[in-house]
Amino acid sequence: MPVRRIDVPQLGRSLSALMAAPSSAEPDTQIAGLSAYHRMGGHAIHLHGEGGETHSRRATGEWLREHGLRQAFFLCTQICHDEWDDTAQRPIDRFTPEAVHEDITTDLELLETNYLDLVYLDDRPDVRFESVIDALGREIANGRVCALGVRNWTADRICAAHDYAAHVAGQGITALITTELSPFASTSPLWPEYVPFDSTISQAVRELELVVFAHAGDATLGQCLFGDEEPAARMRPEWVQRWQHPANADIVRHIREIEGARRLKSREIQIVWMLNQSFPVVAIIGVPSLSTDIGGRYERASQLVIEESELFRLR
Repeated sequence: MPVRRIDVPQLGRSLSALMAAPSSAEPDTQIAGLSAYHRMGGHAIHLHGEGGETHSRRATGEWLREHGLRQAFFLCTQICHDEWDDTAQRPIDRFTPEAVHEDITTDLELLETNYLDLVYLDDRPDVRFESVIDALGREIANGRVCALGVRNWTADRICAAHDYAAHVAGQGITALITTELSPFASTSPLWPEYVPFDSTISQAVRELELVVFAHAGDATLGQCLFGDEEPAARMRPEWVQRWQHPANADIVRHIREIEGARRLKSREIQIVWMLNQSFPVVAIIGVPSLSTDIGGRYERASQLVIEESELFRLR
């Protein structure tokens, strides 16, 4: 069975429940991973915006053109990511209208496409967002961008930006991108400045009818609690320590019970939990994992629906 698709009315289309995320850090994995993803029936790609990601964009564009798949695929890119000033040892603020236009232009050139299905950006809560939303509205009007998303915005800022964007761009915020959606409780987010996926965010997602694109790697799921996580999940000690929350022992026990009863692996159960929320969720999966056994587990999990009683136990 192919990867399950979910309807996203705000986008006027359906999306595969798994979204592939290539990385320039592992360029040799991209073609095999994207090909495996396509065989699964997936058709959505996430390209994050941290410095040095030119290879992932260029290789993705070449792969899409080679196979004639651009029209069939949904492309989501991150823009306006801060850069680093080595001399001053501080980040360079790129939450600006100029960076919006510059990054979208760069993405279109690297991918060799005429439009991006969705772009998103992190917030600078100490800066007014209106000029940035105005710039995004111009990109939509010019046909270079179809929809807007946000990451690490508080619920209040999301609601305010949504209303403003609906007024000036003819559409509001469509997607929330997060690293913080997990069945486990964490003592801190993945990075200190990241916004937790708490009850206020969840309420905003439901009220605004947003789709959530959730990073679903071992570091963001909490797979280290089972002892079989991928090495990258232990790259920083705080990424392991943040899962030492007293509530998690019971959740691990419940997942172990479901493993035995349903003959599923812990990763599969976590993905099933993620994809069966009260709002639409697309799980972002790293391309290197998609051509491995782990990719097969993600594919299987995307096709399953968990019993409400089991979801209740995990909550």
